[in-house]
Amino acid sequence: MQPLDQPTVLFRSSPGRVVRPAVAPFELPAFPLAGPWARWFARSFDVWWQTALVALVLGTVLGQAFPAFLRWLETPFGWKLFGLACIPGALLFDAALQSLAGNTPGKALLGLRLITSDGHAPGFRELARRNFKLWRDGLALGLPLISLVTMARQGLRLRKGMQASYDKDDFLVSAGATGWLARGVFGTAFVSLFSAILILDGVDRQDSREASAMEEAPPVAWTNPVTGRMARIGPQWKLEVRAGANGSVQHLFTQHSGRAAVLFAHEDSGGGALRQDAQVLADRLADRFELADSYFAEFRGRHSWVGRGMHKKGPERVQLRIVEVDGKAWRVVAMQSPPAAYTDDLVQQLSGALWDTVAPPAQPELAQRTH
Repeated sequence: MQPLDQPTVLFRSSPGRVVRPAVAPFELPAFPLAGPWARWFARSFDVWWQTALVALVLGTVLGQAFPAFLRWLETPFGWKLFGLACIPGALLFDAALQSLAGNTPGKALLGLRLITSDGHAPGFRELARRNFKLWRDGLALGLPLISLVTMARQGLRLRKGMQASYDKDDFLVSAGATGWLARGVFGTAFVSLFSAILILDGVDRQDSREASAMEEAPPVAWTNPVTGRMARIGPQWKLEVRAGANGSVQHLFTQHSGRAAVLFAHEDSGGGALRQDAQVLADRLADRFELADSYFAEFRGRHSWVGRGMHKKGPERVQLRIVEVDGKAWRVVAMQSPPAAYTDDLVQQLSGALWDTVAPPAQPELAQRTH
C-alpha cells in the first residue's frame, strides 16, 4: 500500500504500454491532495459565512413570526445557542451550493475541490451526508472547546497520510495551483470575516450585559417639567431632550435596542380647536409618515385625536395621540420597527406613564361607609 500523500505508481507491462494496477479503496489517484491547513482555512471560512447567512435569514423570519424569539436572543447565551443551531442549516446550504456551482468560495479561492474516490463530482445527498459527518466528527456539533480537539484530531490524521474520518474511502480533496491574487482575496476575506465575528461577539456580550442589568434595575423616576408630576420609566428606555421645530422642548425616549421610540411634547394651542391642532401635526409629519387611519375619541375624560400609519421610507409603524389640557396640545408619537408586537407592551406602559403626568385617569369615587 502506498502512502496516501503520494501519487499512484504506474507500471509498464510491455514496451510502449502503460498499465495502472487495480486501485484498492484506500489508495488514491495520481493528483496532489490538499493539506490540513488549506482544508481548515477553507472550511472555517465557508462555515462562518454560511452560518451567518442562515442565521440572518432564519432569525428575520422567526423574529417576524414570534416576537418572544427576539427577547430570547437578548439573553446572555441566546445568540450563541442560535448560532450553534444554525450550523446544520449552513451545512445543508453548503451541500446545495456545491452541488449546483461545483464548489464553495473558500475551497475555490484556495484551489481545493471535493470529489468522490472514483473522480466524480458528488451530488447533494452525498455532500449532505458528508457534511453531517463533518459536523459530528470534525466540528463536534460546533461546541467551541470540543471542536478544537476534534479538528486537531482530523488534522493529525491528514498529516499521517490518512483520510479524514468523514471522508474515509468515499471522498478526496484535491489541491490545484492558485495565483497570488486568489490567495490575497481569500486572505483579505478571511481576516475581514474573522474580525467581524470578533466585533459582533463583543457587541453581543455588551448587549447581554446591558439586558441583564436592565432586568434587575428598578424603574427610573422622571418628572414632567411643565406639570411637576412624576412618572416611573422602565430602565429599557433612554431619554434625550431636544428642541422642536418651533422651539418647544421634546422628550425622546428610545428603547435600548432601537426598535421603538416615543416622542413626548406639547405646544400652546392658542385657543385653536383640536381638529386644527391635529391637522397641523399631520401636515408636519406628512413628509415622513403616511397616516392611513385617524379619528377623534375620548381619552381619560378628554377629547383626543388619534392617527396611525407607516413610515414612507421604511417598515416602521407610527401611532400618534393629541390631547388638549389647560390650553396646551400634548402629544405622544410612538414609532416601532417590526415586529411591533415585540415592543407593544413597553410602548403602552411608557405612553400610559407619560399621560399620567398630564391627564391622570379619573379616580374612582370613594365608597361611603355604611353603618
